[in-house]
Amino acid sequence: MNEGNARMSDVAKAAGVSVATVSRALRDDPRIQPQVRERVKQAARELHYTPHPLVQALMTQRRNRQSAGPETLALVTNYPHDGWQAKDVCRWYYRGIQQRAQELGYQVEVFSLEALNHDGARLREVLLARGIRGMLLGFSRDVEQPATMEVNEFCVVGLSTYFRDMPVERVHLNGFYNVKLAFGSLRELGYRRPALVAPESNNAIIGRQWSAAALDDQWSRAEAAWCPPFLTSDRLDEMERFHSWFTQYRPDALLVYKEPVAKWLGALGLRVPGDVGVAFLYGTERERRLTAGIDGELHLVGAAAINLLVQKLRNNEFGLADHPREVLIPGVWRNGPTVKGG
Repeated sequence: MNEGNARMSDVAKAAGVSVATVSRALRDDPRIQPQVRERVKQAARELHYTPHPLVQALMTQRRNRQSAGPETLALVTNYPHDGWQAKDVCRWYYRGIQQRAQELGYQVEVFSLEALNHDGARLREVLLARGIRGMLLGFSRDVEQPATMEVNEFCVVGLSTYFRDMPVERVHLNGFYNVKLAFGSLRELGYRRPALVAPESNNAIIGRQWSAAALDDQWSRAEAAWCPPFLTSDRLDEMERFHSWFTQYRPDALLVYKEPVAKWLGALGLRVPGDVGVAFLYGTERERRLTAGIDGELHLVGAAAINLLVQKLRNNEFGLADHPREVLIPGVWRNGPTVKGG
C-alpha cells in the first residue's frame, strides 16, 4: 500500500474495530476506551493514514449540527413501542426522568428492543449512529430480556430491577427502609401485630429486602408477638393458606403488595379497617387514592437515575463499573381510610 493511500476501513481492519470506532478514536472521543484509542492510532501511524481534508470538514459540520440541540439520553425498554405507558409505575418513573433530564439540559428518547427484535447489537448500532452516549435501562418485562448487551461505548445506569441480569449501576426504591417505615407507622397508629403479605417472586427480585425488614421489625419483640410474613406463590389454594396463616398468627394489620387481601379477609367475615388495618406497599393509582400505604416517590427515583447517568457522562465513566453503585431512594408513608385514624 502506497504511503498516504490508506483508507479508514484499512485502519479499522488493522486495529480490529469498526470504521465508526476509528473515526471516534482519532478524535479522542471519550466513549472509546483508552487502550482501543491507542491501538487505532498505532494502526493509523503504521499505515500512514491521513484523513481527507474535505471529508474531515464535512464530518465536523455534521457533528456541529448534531450538537446544536440538547444531548439525547436513551431510555431502553423491551416493551413493544409505548406499551409501558399502561403501567402506573412506569409513568411515575418517567415523569421524574423527563423532568430531571430537562432541568439538566438533556432530552430523553425511548428505544424499544421489541422493535429491534430484542437484538442488543442492533441497538448499539442505532445509538452510536445517533451519537447517543447515555443509556438508561428501564421498563423491561421478564420475557425476552437480553442478559448482556455491548455497553463499553456508553454510560449506563439501571432503573430499579429492570434488566436485572445486567450488572450495571442502579437506582432503586429502598425496599428495606420502606417496609420498616410502614411497620413503624402502623405501630404508631396503635397496631401491635402488623404483618407482610407479598408474592415471594417479587420479594426475591429485590433480594428479599421486604421479608428481611418485616422479620427485623419483630426480632426485638417478645416471641409471642411475632407474626411472620405470608409470602404467596400463585398456588391454587392461596386463599386457604392465607386463612390458615391468619388464624394461627392473628395479625391486626397487613402491609400488602398486589395480593387481593380484601377478598380473603371478607371470606373470613372481617372488615377493613374495623377488624384489620390494611396498607399497600407501592400501590396502583387507584390504591393510592383509596388506601393507606407507602408512596415510593417513583418520580424521585427516576430523577435520581438521571442524576447518576449525567454524573457518569461528565466523568467519562463508560462501560461497566468494577464496583457498581446502588443508590437507594426512601419512600414516604401516607395515611388512608384503610387504617385506624386514616
